[in-house]
Amino acid sequence: MTDSPPALQVRGLTRSYGRKAVVQSLDLQVEAGDIYGFLGPNGAGKTTTMRMILGLIRADAGTVSIFGDADPVAGRRHLGGIVESPRFYPYLSGRDNLRVLAAYGPAVTPARIEELLNLVQLGERAKDQVKTYSLGMKQRLGIAQALLAQPKLLMLDEPVNGLDPAGMKQVRELIRRLRDEEGLTVFVSSHLLHDVEQLCDRIGIIQDGTKIVEGAVAELVEDGESLEDAFLRHTAPGAREQIR
Repeated sequence: MTDSPPALQVRGLTRSYGRKAVVQSLDLQVEAGDIYGFLGPNGAGKTTTMRMILGLIRADAGTVSIFGDADPVAGRRHLGGIVESPRFYPYLSGRDNLRVLAAYGPAVTPARIEELLNLVQLGERAKDQVKTYSLGMKQRLGIAQALLAQPKLLMLDEPVNGLDPAGMKQVRELIRRLRDEEGLTVFVSSHLLHDVEQLCDRIGIIQDGTKIVEGAVAELVEDGESLEDAFLRHTAPGAREQIR
């Protein structure tokens, strides 16, 4: 047992657009050192939840505590993340994109930029224009961008979506290295249940903005089931057409 606070604790998080409640009284808990999978059918409220946690949009109600710090500004100094697809200046190199992005935040040394480029396996392509990068390379550069300020908790929205099998494998391996070698806690939203099953220690499933279940993958998947089977068992009829 440990007395350390959770990496992320969400209590009662709520957000509506007009009369439509997108996230409703949501509770989540991510332990330090987790690779946590955040699952749900399309439109379940996953991206809205991540935007609230990252401070990109305001919550109507609820609290977000990051490593025990519930201050809306101070707590987020521990956070880095990508929501939806990362965007870059296509005619700048990967290295120069990171230099530009670093200029908008806390001081980042040139050595830190080179360290991150090597960490995401882009060191040999760092001088090339981003317009020449594959989708997987852009995704890894986005992860490097999210790591510029040396966060303790990394949040990734659909990090392997649209990648070919080789690109998916590279991103999965990078996420494992970030946890195992860099000591990060990683929160991953995904529709790709086979990838989540391979990658994540714990998962939370939401539907219609409400948590359905949360726990260790091994505890939520019954004998003979895949994670996809468990997902379908825990969600309402109709979810089958919305996952892949």
